[in-house]
Amino acid sequence: MKITIYPSGSFLVNTYLVWDEESKEAMVVDPGSREAVEELRDEIDRNELVVKYILNTHEHPDHTAANVWAKLEFPEAKLIMHEEAAKYLNFWIESEIGRMAGAEYSPPPDETLSEGSKFALGNVIFQVLHTPGHSPGSIVVFDSGKKFALVGDLIFKGSIGRYDLPMSNYNDLKKSILKVLNVLEGDTVLFPGHGEKTTISEELKNNPFIAELVG
Repeated sequence: MKITIYPSGSFLVNTYLVWDEESKEAMVVDPGSREAVEELRDEIDRNELVVKYILNTHEHPDHTAANVWAKLEFPEAKLIMHEEAAKYLNFWIESEIGRMAGAEYSPPPDETLSEGSKFALGNVIFQVLHTPGHSPGSIVVFDSGKKFALVGDLIFKGSIGRYDLPMSNYNDLKKSILKVLNVLEGDTVLFPGHGEKTTISEELKNNPFIAELVG
């Protein structure tokens, strides 16, 4: 499985292209800007990939800003997100954060996910954990081998997601982080919605916010 990161937009959201080298099936995660979609389109064309999914890790506008452009570029791909994210998908578009993100109204999802949902990309099965706290519809998606996880804005290198936004909740965030720490193994690579990748072990050792939670 290959993963390429395209940081973009005012909030430097990480748009990911995840693809299976054998089947050539691909997934676009959190289309943060039209520019990011255009950049990853080049990689898709070079490698003759087929985009099967467009995934939103949660409903905040920096992560859904270019859903519409991704769907236009890859009309056969299914737009997928948690069912709670679907409820609030365009809630933020007219807000200051939405305007700063350059977000455009998103089409509705083709399918919604829930706790325990599974979907395939080539021979790899992805599993879904519902991880509210930063937002109601936040999810963590990990491969069945637990080698890597797309964690959205739940955990960052050295930090955790904000819980001071509308519909955020610190107690839910804490429960969600502890759930992920219990499910994923120490060497699992975490790909967050912003910033650098990290691992479960590294965050248990060096992240002061997580140290407080598990202490």
